[in-house]
Amino acid sequence: MKKRNYEQQKGAALVMVLMIILLLSIAGIGLLLSSSMNTANVTDAIAEQQAYYAAQSGIQSAINVLRRNSTPNPLIDASKPATDSSNKIDYAKAVKLNTSNSPDDPSSTARLSRWLNYNYTPPGAEYPDRVTLGSENYHPFTGSAFSVKVEDPDNPTKIIALTTSASIGGGGDSKTYLGLGTATIKYNSVTTGNLDVSTREAGISLGSFTISTLGVGATILDTPFEITVKMTAPLTATIKLRGMIKGGTISSTSVGNVKIVFDSPLSSLLGSIITLPTATIIPNAPNVNGGVTNLDVTVTLSQPRRLVILATGYGPRGARKVIEAIVQRDNFDGLIPATVTLVGSTTGSIFKSSNSSSQWVTYSGSDVLSNAKIPPIGVIDSGGSGGSLLSGVLGNLTGAVCTGCVINGNPAEISADETPEFLKSTTDLDSKINELRELAKESGRYYSGGTTPPNFGNNADGTGITFIDGDGTLSGAGGGILVATGKLTLDSSFNFNGTIFVTGEGGVNRVGSGTGVIQGNMIIAPYKTNNLVAGFLPPKYDITGGTVSNIAYSASNLLFGSDNYNTVVVGIVEK
Repeated sequence: MKKRNYEQQKGAALVMVLMIILLLSIAGIGLLLSSSMNTANVTDAIAEQQAYYAAQSGIQSAINVLRRNSTPNPLIDASKPATDSSNKIDYAKAVKLNTSNSPDDPSSTARLSRWLNYNYTPPGAEYPDRVTLGSENYHPFTGSAFSVKVEDPDNPTKIIALTTSASIGGGGDSKTYLGLGTATIKYNSVTTGNLDVSTREAGISLGSFTISTLGVGATILDTPFEITVKMTAPLTATIKLRGMIKGGTISSTSVGNVKIVFDSPLSSLLGSIITLPTATIIPNAPNVNGGVTNLDVTVTLSQPRRLVILATGYGPRGARKVIEAIVQRDNFDGLIPATVTLVGSTTGSIFKSSNSSSQWVTYSGSDVLSNAKIPPIGVIDSGGSGGSLLSGVLGNLTGAVCTGCVINGNPAEISADETPEFLKSTTDLDSKINELRELAKESGRYYSGGTTPPNFGNNADGTGITFIDGDGTLSGAGGGILVATGKLTLDSSFNFNGTIFVTGEGGVNRVGSGTGVIQGNMIIAPYKTNNLVAGFLPPKYDITGGTVSNIAYSASNLLFGSDNYNTVVVGIVEK
């Protein structure tokens, strides 16, 4: 046999082995790459999740500030303590740069740096841009942080617009008095257009009064007037500036003792403060400036109804998430007609205040924070009797009937355009009461009629909803929102900061000794839940059975009286 020559096949095995090794190497590299990519993906997912949680922390931190659980640093007004309302946050302060941010913060956006500790400055940046989370030294590659921005979605340019009208002596915008000649006083309305209140306030003329005469003039009598101020932007709301034109003799060259006296130089419209230089104005005589006297005022930014909180969360490895939340201030819109508001029909109404010098009772419509005034007592006459309900109230506040009463301001009939939506009908109010009932149940603060709650609110400063479904008694300290669907008895000493609703036929009754104080407001609006179409019933208010009682208006307590009824999150989305 011939021996074959395999010389040409030498090394083939080696090539085959190398090819197999190459394939195995490629497979191994692919496996390692896949494994490393999976690890990186998992790591990135965790980083993204951490960024999301950081953004959520930003939302919650901002809400915590807006609910007044944080102290500003530095204080807005260093001359007053941190507990003073001037150093408490509100929605207008939250969106204005000079109050939302620290004085040394150059940021052009409102970001609550007066309340939140922005403590990390990225390389190359001029100032800190985020709040770090955790106790360890923050590093952007391994740590978590957040930043927030607060905006008013309804008024981003921070403007306000007003329009006015007036009634003099219960008639139109002018009144003529007869004597040997005539004297006429006329109010001239104004429409302001959009006013820039982005920094602090704007000065405007809120209309004017014109005095004119024919012949030798005439003597005028004391005449009440109302100037209706309607906000047309950014929101719609109405208040009335009430006052009295004091009588005197007017000629072409003199107004004698005539004065225009407002109930208060300060008024609040959705949190916008309207300020007159003084409550008493001496008008120009007909031969001075044509008899025209301008009502020069300043107006401030109104309280936003809602805010947008934009929170950016920063996670490890450059991860970033953005969450946007819309929060609503409260469901009352800050529209409270009077310190004590009586809603209902005239027939059968009872209003009794202190009837002896030992039973001192004070009603004040002056806000304890801003001194802006609302009527100390207001009536909404559902029977349309044209002031009869107010007449009955006034009859029990004067002379020997109420020798111990102190009235800071003038009781008034609340007009339809001043009445907030939740008091326009029994259906509207019942819907609001049911809403409060459910919130009270959720927070464990719902009590059946005849049961005395262990406390009224979470603390004396005023938080929480206390709902008594029937007759109840208020005694001791508390705050927030108190609802009694039966008769509410004010017993002995009490101190309540917030809003009280009484919707039962028995109304309010004061008994016992001691001093009772309410800072906020009280609404008495009785109706039958099983017969809403019957409308409001006669309101009953009898405070003759106790000793000292002080009832004062406080806008601050109304807006922030309940943690679960202000700064409510109404929408949230990941951007």
